[in-house]
Amino acid sequence: MVMRHVAVIGHPIGQSKSPALHSRWIKAHGVEADYTAIDGKDEDNFRELIRTLPEKGYAGVNVTIPFKQLAFELCDELTERAESVGAANLLIFRDGKVIGDNTDIAGFSAALSSMALDPAPRSARIIGAGGAAPAIIVALKEAGLERIEITNRTASKAIELAERFDIKPIGWAARDTKLGEIDLLINTTSLGMEGQPPLDMFVGSLPPHAAVIDIITTPRETDLLIGARERGQKTMNGLPMLVHQAVPSFEAWFGIRPDDEPVAIEFLEGLK
Repeated sequence: MVMRHVAVIGHPIGQSKSPALHSRWIKAHGVEADYTAIDGKDEDNFRELIRTLPEKGYAGVNVTIPFKQLAFELCDELTERAESVGAANLLIFRDGKVIGDNTDIAGFSAALSSMALDPAPRSARIIGAGGAAPAIIVALKEAGLERIEITNRTASKAIELAERFDIKPIGWAARDTKLGEIDLLINTTSLGMEGQPPLDMFVGSLPPHAAVIDIITTPRETDLLIGARERGQKTMNGLPMLVHQAVPSFEAWFGIRPDDEPVAIEFLEGLK
């Protein structure tokens, strides 16, 4: 049987839990494959990787920050889901083509549903306008939220997404104002990630019922989540979204759909 290679590409990439997650499934399902983490370094290097990896026996890759939008641009074919958000986090190398998909929508939707928020959120503020933000906006709209706001250090990116998805842009200087009207706060930036500066934001005025999600996976609990937990608010890190978005990736490459999401999340929570 031919060994198939798959990987996750990003920068930085050392913090990624995807190799541990997919390697566990590869072993559990007896697949002849390996899954590694590749440092994309910069845009030129990322382009070169996508051009050369199929020649080296790669069946595809996951893409993480900051390359999801560039990955979208490099694809020969795109699924409707990728087209709807303008970003690709799953690439499949098949018949000389690069096929792009986006599994972040399903990943975030499933993770949000697992929180079982009561009352259901009606408003949300998204921090950051990078590669994951469009998928989260689509997921929130599909969940029926009535009011979605977005703020970003580079205002033009937030405004572009606000116009594309008909949501409200908030200036970065006003990122922690009027939080009393927000049911769900979501950090999609790398601020707070291990090795990165913390998210500079006062969120003490969030209402008691508000929930806070930080899609960062390392550390497990960022300062943002610690503060929210200590105020008694529901919180969630990025591991549930990571697992739920990884399931369709594994299925796309190997034709097997893992169905042990809760156990997989617990496994990742237990990693050092």
